[in-house]
Amino acid sequence: MLHSTHRLLLVAFLGALALFATTVTPALFATVPPPVAARVVGRVLPVLDAAGLVLGLAAVVLGATGRSGRAAMVLGGVLALLAASSLFLVTPEIARLRHAAGDTLSHLPPGDPIRRRFGTLHGISTVLFGLQAVVAVALVALRPPGAARGRSGR
Repeated sequence: MLHSTHRLLLVAFLGALALFATTVTPALFATVPPPVAARVVGRVLPVLDAAGLVLGLAAVVLGATGRSGRAAMVLGGVLALLAASSLFLVTPEIARLRHAAGDTLSHLPPGDPIRRRFGTLHGISTVLFGLQAVVAVALVALRPPGAARGRSGR
């Protein structure tokens, strides 16, 4: 039962990531001023990262207690690390830069140090987000230890 619940929560997490990346964020930036859209994204992203952190740690616990395989434990650790890096390092630094620049970040010259640092952090954030999705897919695809390999039992 625990594996099924964890797998269901991972699928829901993947759905939330996909909806956020493909629908919510583009819709925000297309309909409201960029500073407003950025504030909304800045409020939603930590929630998704926290979910990734909790789900990753749950996979580690399942592995450590023998209820899941070693691969799930390792992948869970990777998911937790990716989510924690975004949640506690990258996203807060982006928020600090946005606060320092006010609503003018997108109007700063391309060579401005704040804008360049923001661009770098935004790229890192995007990679961390994508990698969380990849690792979550891998966790969903894993079979619990002892699961049947097919109808013939091989």
